[in-house]
Amino acid sequence: MRRVLIITTGGTIASVESPDGLVPGITSEQLRAYLPYIGSEIHIDIQSLFHIDSTDMTADHWMLIVKAIRENYEDYDGFVVCHGTDTMAYTAAILSYMIQDSEKPVVLTGAQRPIGFEITDAKSNLQDSILYAADPLSRGIQIVFAGNVIAGTRAR
Repeated sequence: MRRVLIITTGGTIASVESPDGLVPGITSEQLRAYLPYIGSEIHIDIQSLFHIDSTDMTADHWMLIVKAIRENYEDYDGFVVCHGTDTMAYTAAILSYMIQDSEKPVVLTGAQRPIGFEITDAKSNLQDSILYAADPLSRGIQIVFAGNVIAGTRAR
């Protein structure tokens, strides 16, 4: 059985409606309820690091993401980082240099609409990301979004 750790950081994919519009805030338990059916060959755990809009991402946040991956590296076959789309390319590039030559996949994904919405790309993006992260042939830092796989150092 392949093991994948989903790390949540906020962004639209994990947003909920509020009186002020969308705000990142979905819990790990709520996210689990929305996970698409993947099959019994993949075990998924979820770790919530923080709930921020990706425009508020700082070097301290990048360090927390790297720390979470390093602390769990031996226990999982792959990682999925749920992230806001505004700065996802920056985070992918940073992680590519902070976690060099990873033998395991670290996948960033997000969505244009929250996972709780009826019409959303979040579920397909998350499903594709989990499948990519669980694939034994996958390696390195990637963005998986809208049916595409983009090298972390090539995203824009």
